[in-house]
Amino acid sequence: MNGGAGVWAITPEERGKHDKQFDTLAPVLGYVSGEQARKFFLQSGLPASVLAEIWNLADMESDGKMDRLEFSIAMKLIKLTLQGRNLPSTLPVVMKQPPVSNCGSNIPSSARFALPLSGFSSPMAFSPSTGMSKANSLLDLGSSSSNSSSTTSLASNSPKMGASDWAVPQASRLKYRQQFNTLDKLMSGFLSGPQVRNALMASNLTQTQLATIWTLADVDKDGQLRADEFILAMHLVDMAKTGRPLPLTLPQDLVPPSLRGGIKSSELINGTGPYITPCLIDITETEPAQKNKSSASFEDKLKENFVRGSAELEKRRLALEEQQRKERERRGREEREERERREREARELENRRRLEEERRLERQREMERQREEERQRELERKEAAKQEIERQRRDEWERGRREELGRRKDGEQEEISRLREKKKSLELELEAVGNKHKQISDCLRDAQSKRQIQKAEVDLVNQKRDTRIADINTLQLEFEDWQRKLSQLVPEQQRLTEKLQNISLNKLSSATLTSLTGNVTEKGVKCRRLKDQLDILERETTDKLAQMEQYNKELKLGDMDDCVLRGLLSLLACLSQLFLLIKELREKQVRQQAALDDLYRVKEEKLRELQRRSEEEKERKRREEEEAARQAKLEQERREQEQREQERRDREEEEARQRRLLEEQRARRREEEEREAQARLRAAQERAQEEERRRREEAEEERKKREVEEERKRKEVEEEKRRKEERERGGQQPASKLTRYRALYSFVARNTDELTVDADCLIEVDEHTIGEPGWLCGNYHGNRGWFPQSYAEKCPTPSATETTPSSPGKVSCLLLPLNTRDPVVEETGDSTVPVLSDASQSSVALLARAVSSWSATSETHLNLSSGVGDVITALLSFSQGDTISVLQQRDDWWLGQLNGTQGWFPKGYVTLETAGNADVDAFDTSDSVQLEEYVALYTYESPEVGDLTFVEGDVVMVTEREGEWWRGCIGDQVGVFPSNYVRPVEPEVSRPGTITKKPEIAQAVTITAAPKVHQLHLSPGQLIVVLAKNSTGWWLGELQARGKKRQRGWFHSSHVKLLGPSSSKSSPSPLPVCQVIAMYDYTAANQDELSFSKGQLISILDKTNPDWWKAEASGVKGLLPTNYVKMTTESDPSQQWCADLMTLDTMTPQERKRQGYIHELIQTEETYVEDLELVLEVFHKPMSESGRLTEAEMSVIFVNWRELIMCNTKLLKALRVRKKTGGENMPVQLIGDLLASELAHMQPYIRFCSCQLNAAALLQSKTHNQPDFKDFLKKIATNYRCKGMPLSSFLLKPMQRITRYPLLIKNIMEHTPDGHADRGPLREALERAEELCSQVNEGVREKENSDRLEWIQSHVQCEGPIEHLVFNSLTNCLGPRKLLHSGRLYKTKSSRELWAFLFNDFLLLTHSAKPFSSSGSDKLFSPKTNIQLKIYKTPLFLNEVLVKMPPDPSSDEPLFHVSHIDRVYTLKTETLNERTAWVQKIKAASEHFIETEKKKREKAYQARSLKTSGIGRLLVTVTEAKELKACKPNGKSNPYCELTMGAQCYTSRPISDTLSPKWNFNCQFFIKDLYQDVLCITVFEKDQFSPDDFLGRTEVPVATIKKEMESKGAANRRLLLHEVPTGEVWVKLDLQLYEPTK
Repeated sequence: MNGGAGVWAITPEERGKHDKQFDTLAPVLGYVSGEQARKFFLQSGLPASVLAEIWNLADMESDGKMDRLEFSIAMKLIKLTLQGRNLPSTLPVVMKQPPVSNCGSNIPSSARFALPLSGFSSPMAFSPSTGMSKANSLLDLGSSSSNSSSTTSLASNSPKMGASDWAVPQASRLKYRQQFNTLDKLMSGFLSGPQVRNALMASNLTQTQLATIWTLADVDKDGQLRADEFILAMHLVDMAKTGRPLPLTLPQDLVPPSLRGGIKSSELINGTGPYITPCLIDITETEPAQKNKSSASFEDKLKENFVRGSAELEKRRLALEEQQRKERERRGREEREERERREREARELENRRRLEEERRLERQREMERQREEERQRELERKEAAKQEIERQRRDEWERGRREELGRRKDGEQEEISRLREKKKSLELELEAVGNKHKQISDCLRDAQSKRQIQKAEVDLVNQKRDTRIADINTLQLEFEDWQRKLSQLVPEQQRLTEKLQNISLNKLSSATLTSLTGNVTEKGVKCRRLKDQLDILERETTDKLAQMEQYNKELKLGDMDDCVLRGLLSLLACLSQLFLLIKELREKQVRQQAALDDLYRVKEEKLRELQRRSEEEKERKRREEEEAARQAKLEQERREQEQREQERRDREEEEARQRRLLEEQRARRREEEEREAQARLRAAQERAQEEERRRREEAEEERKKREVEEERKRKEVEEEKRRKEERERGGQQPASKLTRYRALYSFVARNTDELTVDADCLIEVDEHTIGEPGWLCGNYHGNRGWFPQSYAEKCPTPSATETTPSSPGKVSCLLLPLNTRDPVVEETGDSTVPVLSDASQSSVALLARAVSSWSATSETHLNLSSGVGDVITALLSFSQGDTISVLQQRDDWWLGQLNGTQGWFPKGYVTLETAGNADVDAFDTSDSVQLEEYVALYTYESPEVGDLTFVEGDVVMVTEREGEWWRGCIGDQVGVFPSNYVRPVEPEVSRPGTITKKPEIAQAVTITAAPKVHQLHLSPGQLIVVLAKNSTGWWLGELQARGKKRQRGWFHSSHVKLLGPSSSKSSPSPLPVCQVIAMYDYTAANQDELSFSKGQLISILDKTNPDWWKAEASGVKGLLPTNYVKMTTESDPSQQWCADLMTLDTMTPQERKRQGYIHELIQTEETYVEDLELVLEVFHKPMSESGRLTEAEMSVIFVNWRELIMCNTKLLKALRVRKKTGGENMPVQLIGDLLASELAHMQPYIRFCSCQLNAAALLQSKTHNQPDFKDFLKKIATNYRCKGMPLSSFLLKPMQRITRYPLLIKNIMEHTPDGHADRGPLREALERAEELCSQVNEGVREKENSDRLEWIQSHVQCEGPIEHLVFNSLTNCLGPRKLLHSGRLYKTKSSRELWAFLFNDFLLLTHSAKPFSSSGSDKLFSPKTNIQLKIYKTPLFLNEVLVKMPPDPSSDEPLFHVSHIDRVYTLKTETLNERTAWVQKIKAASEHFIETEKKKREKAYQARSLKTSGIGRLLVTVTEAKELKACKPNGKSNPYCELTMGAQCYTSRPISDTLSPKWNFNCQFFIKDLYQDVLCITVFEKDQFSPDDFLGRTEVPVATIKKEMESKGAANRRLLLHEVPTGEVWVKLDLQLYEPTK
């Protein structure tokens, strides 16, 4: 059948096959159900829609089941569809007819398809074996007569082909022949199924088409393709790809010429070969067309037909069984033959392979021998070339040396000429200096003669001075004699006064009274005479002192002459040095000439040496050749020995590593236990301090109560004694007795009149003895003499002297003791009434300040007239600076009270003070007991107005204690400060056997003008015990005022002078201005200069003179030259990192400042990390345990604080390792690479800073609305480690720190030279720091983006590879992650709702478990939304995504396609505008991602392509890493290593899912500086969603590599990774240094 309808006809053979397959499905009542047929039809591999259309055509009765005819129709349609024909719209009529036998087709199609397909499927493995066998069974549907006829027509229509007439084009033959040779690696001449599989799979044809191609191409049916068969198969593939249908059988023109002779044409046409099975054709007997009408009945005919049919059926059954039996025998025979053939071929193939392997090994050995010979020849050529290069280098060196010697000779000659010219100029200068020397010598002789004359005059003046001193001593003796006489007259005067009183009381006669008055007058005249003599002595003493002052001035003029002489001597010394310089220049010229001669001699020796070396080189080569053979044998033995040694070392290192890990674990446990113990100890100390403070406060209150009680009792006792003495005073004359004084300080007598006393000793003082103001006369240890009154205080034993007035109108001269405490009374009739009874009731008394001392030692006439009558009262003596309470004012005399003593004094000696000062003194006196002194534990600085600032160690007087902020004062500053910054001053407890430290005593030298509260009012001469000294110059002291309560307060150090232990005339002790270090040794040339040695620490006291500073060293003071010293590290912050002067001297000022800034970065980083850890311990832990905040609120306040600690801890560890590599107190050469590497991993700061506003708002809301929470924060902030700062201050530190990095790096860059190896890395680090700051600023500005990322973090359930993805963080290479677009999308086929989020690095598709009715993204990101989204697909990275619009963009359906590697997602939006927005945004983000990666690769390629040079090169092979610490929770890692040396950088490939990667990565570095270059190996983990994680770093200085290579050679080394718990890297280092050119 060649017509179109014949294609659809079902042949009997096909029907027979179909019936067999129908019976295998176990039909029920002759029908197969739809489910049974569905499973069977699906094995064909056709789509479900095509099978559904076939079912509709075949199911003619539409009853949902099939009988045999319908099943056969369906199988026929499936077969034609598999062959590429389209299904008819309606079922052809020919298919409904019963099958017609066709004798022309004797060969079923099963023979054509079954075996080739099964043979093809096994090697290609397109699908599982079961599925393929089922598909094969479906393909064995039987061949129709139409197929056979069409094939026959193809064969008959094609002309006869010759061997050269092959339908495959010549170009295809050459191309596929080349491909066949490429695939035939064993050169066996054929390809098996697995070898051809990849080539056929690359065509992207269907499985059915590939099976058909294999069947047609395998012409000889041996399961393998030879060269022509492979070319034929690829040609058929090209036909299928161009759309041409594949032939059912292979045409004659496509049969390879090499295979046309061995197979019959019929076999070639059918494509079956030897596997053809003859068809069983049922030959029915031809019955006559018409039979004569039989006379039998209908039943007989029926029975006859039944019998005949049964016989026919039996006949056919027997024939079929016979055919099957023969077929089985034939197949068994063929299988045995095939198995034997295959075994024979396998043996032959094995023999061929063995022979081929032997030939290959022989060829390989031959090639190795050739390579070894070539290598030997190459070594010989290299050796010859090296010798030639060495010879040329030596020649070049000789030429260069000769040129250098010539240049040196010319330079030396020029130097000689210059020296000669300089010699001439120096001779001229010397002549001029000689003339000047003569002039100076003449002047010197004149000055010496003048000096001798002046010396004689000085001697004469000294003699006069000695005479004057002798006169002064004589006058002093006379003065003392008169004083003794005066002291004798004082008792007599008192006695006379008593007589006068008695006389007035007994009312003696006027005669007796007149005689007594005369005696008094006579005594007064004697007193005036003595007074005049004393005045004369004082004037003479003043004159003598003036003369001595004049003599001293004259002596100073003599000293000036000495200065002139010293200047002349210095000039002579300069001349001597000039002569020495000329002599040295001459000697240098001689040495240079000798050096030239030596150079010529060396040149000749070098030439002889070169000749000798050439001979030795020849001898050495010969020995080396002999040695090489011996070394080859030894090398093999050494390798084996090293291998054994390496295994032993590995075992030992493994054991050592295990021990080290155990020790580290134990050390960590010990550290944790120590930290816990220290924490407990600190808590116990804080409790003990609190208890001690409370106990001291209670003891202080108890002490105050006792003092008040004792004071009250003492006053009662004194009052009782006073009353008793008043009762006993009548008629009795008080006897003169000595008063006890206690010495406050030691005093050493300077002459015979003074008394030496010790501190705290008791002195018996005769207060009636009158002397100079401020001096007392006393007895101590049997000695009598004078001592300063300010050095002692009166003992509390009271002594009173009663004074009574004389008769009215008369005035008496009264000399009263200084400390008289009796009140002054006036006479009114017979009774005595206190004069100031009314004045004592006055609410405010006037105060007067004594501007000079006044003593009632001379006769003083005091006339006071009032309305009542004349009043005579006692006189009041006082010292300069005393404060006197004014009670009455009478003309030029005022009545006042001082220390409980009342008396009259002239008003010209005092000045009135305002009432405010009195209030201040009263306040100081009353409150000094209440004030407490505290010492500062830390430095407190605050920009706030009203805060009290101080430094560590300062003493603070606390005036008010309320809550956690106290009020206090330091000098003239008053303000508030945190209470946990100070502690109480511990009182000094004197222990037995220890020496008590004597307090410092200061004496006021000026008057304090208008002091403030808590400041002492000082007057000249007053003594103060210094209690504390602050850095501001304000001192805390206790005023030693006689008769007053000791006041404590502040005074400035410039108003006092410190008193030494033996003199009250010492000068004020100045504070050191700064400290310096001596750069050179210096010996004092004069007595006022200071000697010191190099490196000595000196304190500077005065810097007024720019050339000579006043200093102190080792307790000695003097002047020093400023150019011999330099500032210490305390004054120069850039040198704080190193106290070694020798190290600093070797550096330039620029390098010193650079190192200072580097170590400032390290120190501030350490402080910052401590603050971060402090927040967790002091704030986070108590707040979390208290339960006052929920976990969500805690996460809002602290965000990702622990991640910040991890980032900065890594940076700090890297800095410490780098510092440790160079050595303590040694300069750090490279730091930019560390900063650039670590700043790239600071992405947690972006999230923290962007969420900081939320944290501050929540914290402020909580403290404002919840007072108990505010009190709780204040309480935990009192920890001494917080230094008084609240939590909000600590939360600002990350932002402050991240903005400080660029400033620190800029400071380091400014002091890094341009050619420095660290310049490039520092520039990169600065860029990254500024980029990080801009990213943080952008994160803060993009608050909405950050909030949305946080929303996605909390509402999207991340699983699988993105389980630990942090959305609000850095991407791998695009900076911070941004949300570009979001919204609802739908899948096209299933209409499933998806929520898509487009970030700048990937597209995330999610779906919701529950329907969500949000109409837009605004509601989607609402805080009140509780939707939970799940990941639909793994995120699609935008550098792997291609977005396309539909083919018809004008379509109304909003579709677009997203292609990701091998998958295509067809998505749908709600509107066309949304589709446009999605497509544009995805395209823009994808292009940006790809462009960024391209720039990054180009930058890496440019860095590698740069050629550099240096002093050598370092070959590095990173073999592997072991025991890396995984960053992911699943314990897997994708590690890669990065090797850097300055700007040179190499990166290995990442190894997936391993903690022990084997890289075998090679690279080389060029060495520029042997002692500064450092090889840095860093291991990272490749991460797609964030910057690569850090797995460890190790560094090896090149100098260390050189040192190890000298001892070990280029061997494998194990380097431990730092900054991580575990990890090590195995590398091979080979350092090759270039020979220096001479």
